[in-house]
Order: sequence, then structure tokens, then C-alpha cells
Amino acid sequence: MGHFGKWTIMASSKKNMDETAEAMWWGYNMMERFRDYSVDPAFPSYSYLGPTGCSTVQRRWLSARHQPPDDEVHVVWNSGNQIQNKATIDGRTLSLSAEEVFESIRTLHVQTALQDNQFSGQRLGWFDVTGIERAVWGARDNWEKFGWPYRLLKGIAVVQDQNYSPHQEVDLYIVRSLTRDGKLLEITAVANNAKDTQEAFMNVKTDPTLRYPAKLPAWTFGVTACGSDVPYIFCGVPRFNRRLFEIQTSEPESGLDSPLLEGLDGLVNITRSAYTHVASTDPITDALFLRKWLKHEPLTDFPDSDTEAWVALPLEQVDGVSEAKKTVHYVHLSKPTGLSAELPRGQGELSLHDFEKFVRFLREQEGGLDWNHYDPFLDEHVGVEGCHMQIPAVASALLAMHNDGVPMLTRRELVTDNPGFYDTVQEERFSVFFD
Repeated sequence: MGHFGKWTIMASSKKNMDETAEAMWWGYNMMERFRDYSVDPAFPSYSYLGPTGCSTVQRRWLSARHQPPDDEVHVVWNSGNQIQNKATIDGRTLSLSAEEVFESIRTLHVQTALQDNQFSGQRLGWFDVTGIERAVWGARDNWEKFGWPYRLLKGIAVVQDQNYSPHQEVDLYIVRSLTRDGKLLEITAVANNAKDTQEAFMNVKTDPTLRYPAKLPAWTFGVTACGSDVPYIFCGVPRFNRRLFEIQTSEPESGLDSPLLEGLDGLVNITRSAYTHVASTDPITDALFLRKWLKHEPLTDFPDSDTEAWVALPLEQVDGVSEAKKTVHYVHLSKPTGLSAELPRGQGELSLHDFEKFVRFLREQEGGLDWNHYDPFLDEHVGVEGCHMQIPAVASALLAMHNDGVPMLTRRELVTDNPGFYDTVQEERFSVFFD
């Protein structure tokens, strides 16, 4: 029905929203995207586009990848995040705001050292085609500047690109960080080129449960320069941490030993969205839902189990070499284990099961999505996009979903680089939320 488009994550306060955006720019080289005010400075038609930004809702938009991809991360603050919401769950009445939920989950992640707990299955993941070194440097910088904890992990990457079976398994390097609002972010890579980061991972043991598929079409491990014929080059001048991504990636200061780096200065990391990890109390049921309504690719290396399931969604861009070598975004659904979060005001603990029921109760109020009810946690979602050529297929799939009883809510969307898009092109951009 479409390809992966964006993540939208909630921030409990304006301060946390700004910090998250700045840390993603500072430590992870994500470019911030701005609306083109020169096209429509006063935004005369802004009001009918929905709450994309006003006195009670604000957001920062960042691009998670660079030339040529452009999928995004939206960091959203809503004044309603401080409002306490009541729900009765299994005979227990909870009164919680989104801010309190995020703080409890963040505390749990710190207590469990960013490892297994009831909410650790909820993570956003990028893949760096050049290697893990810049992720390590960025995590160190974000710890020093913003106090974001991080952890180095090592797993197994099952490479999906060979035309033979079984697929090759190689080391997967993982840098996991924790935001102020309890969001776990991961950058992964299958190369580790720098001497200091090789030393950092020297005593990190491989965790066999961290076994991810990896799609690496036509990429060379190392960094490319402008004018290269290697796909996924970055040209232009981004907003990025110059100390981190110029000085540390220049020869000989960086200590990188890749032959691709010889004589090249001013290089940046090249990341793409790769994984959406979803904590689920029923991974197989959720995976079957996604497979039924969204186009996906089979993953023979990752059979479904009671504890986890994988779904592969196609990305829009190809690698510049072959249409057959599309990049892929993987959705990983996993059943939680471990400790629950401690709630404020003596309300006991919050497991993933409790949280799902809490959100479900709030989502079904006032008629639910079908009656335009935007609940307090709906700003936390994953976006799947359909291009112009896919509109008939998307519309057909959405109608079939709704006829099958899937609740939906629609919104008109602002085209960020052309606020007057409807007036000039006479076409709409819209979004449909479904659960």
C-alpha cells in the first residue's frame, strides 16, 4: 500500500522537544526541515490544515537521512501532555498524564541500563552504511551536552542481499541512546573502522537475541565523496556538528583505517531509517495485520514465534543501480520481558499490557477514531506514504480496511516546502490514522 515515511514521537514539554531535535542534529547529523515562508509568509490558509503548529501544539521536523532519501522524524509537543487521563484497567483506576508515563518509562530504562524491560521493545533504528564510529562519537557528544545515556551492544546482522541461502551472518554494532522522554534510539552498522570505536566494542559480548535483518544493496562500507559514482553520496552543506563530522572524519585525525577515506575531508555519516521496533503483547496478530494491509517482503530467516515477528516494508528510493535492489524498512514486533515501570502517587506498576489497555480505553472515547477523536497518545505513530502512482491502490486498501472494521481518522496535511500546495497544484495531501 505504500512505503515507510516517517516517525512521529511525542515530547512531554517544549523544552524536551527542542532538546530532542537539537540532540538529533548535534549527535546524529539529522537535518532540520523548515516550512518555506517565502512562498506564503502569512499562512492565510493555515487554519484548515489541522493542528500542525499553534499555541497548544508545536513540532520540530528533521530529516533522518540525506541525499537522496528524505524520510522524517517529527518531534511533537502538545499542551495536553500535562493533563491527567483516567481509565479503569482490570479493576484498577489509573490517573496519568503522558508526561508522567514518559517519565516512568525513562526511569525504568535507566534502572535496567537500557536493556530488557517491559518497554525496551519500543525503539527507533537507523542504519549507517559507513560504519558505527560516528554513532559512537555522536552518543558520547550527546551524553556530554544533553545527558543522554547510551549503551554499546553487539548483535547479529543477517544480510538479505545474497542470492543464496542461508544468508550470511555478520557482526552488528549497535549504539542505543535514551532521550529525555524515554525514547530508545538505535544506530546500527556492520562496519567498525575507527581505532577508538574498535577498542570501545572490544569487550562487548555478542547478544544472540539482537538478531536483525540487514539490507545492504550496492553499498560500499566506507565514506563516499561528492562526484563519486557510488550510490548514496552526500553533496551540499548540511547543518551538522562540524567538530564531530568534519574534524573527526578527516585524515589523519580520525584514526579511520578505511582506504576509501584517504585524502577526503569534510565527510558526514550516511544513515537511513531501517527498523521500527514495536513492543507487542501479541506479535503474531500484529504482524498478520500489517501483512494483510501493507505490502511486505517475506523474511525466511526470521520465522514467526510467540515472542517476536518481523515485517518488511519497502522504501520509496532505490539504490541508483537496480530497481530490483530496493531498500527495506523492517518492523520488529516483540513480546516484552522484565521489569515494569513504577507509577507516581502510589499507583503501582505499569506493564506493557496495562499501558496498551490504558491507551485503548482513551482511544475509544467519544466514538474513537471514526468520530474524529484524537486521543492523548495518537501523536506517537509511524507514517507510511503512498506516492501519486499509488493513490488508487492506497484508496482501495483504505476502503477495504474500513469495511473490515478498522477504525480511521483523517487529516489534511501541510506540504512543508510549499504551504500553498493546494492553491498552486490543485491537489490535496492527506493522512489517515488507523489502529
